[in-house]
Amino acid sequence: MWTWDEDEPRIRPDRGYFERSHVNDSFPARGAVESQATFAEIINAVLATDLELRHVAEYAEPFWRPGGVTAAAWQGQLPNAFALVAQRRGASARL
Repeated sequence: MWTWDEDEPRIRPDRGYFERSHVNDSFPARGAVESQATFAEIINAVLATDLELRHVAEYAEPFWRPGGVTAAAWQGQLPNAFALVAQRRGASARL
């Protein structure tokens, strides 16, 4: 969703945070249609199950970074990855 521009962190003009899908035109997916959900949709999907939300965190570091490529979106100003820990209700907590 973020641009690969090195000068300014921003969402690509042909993408939107609330869009349901987009065509991935970057390596290695070139042309694959990707579905996307908002952060709230993901959290609400977990809450709608028999799981108890234990921890949520966002990270500036991207999950995957191609070698030799830099982007302003990776300079700590935008969320690029998140962690979500959920546990089945009634299970013993060992966190």
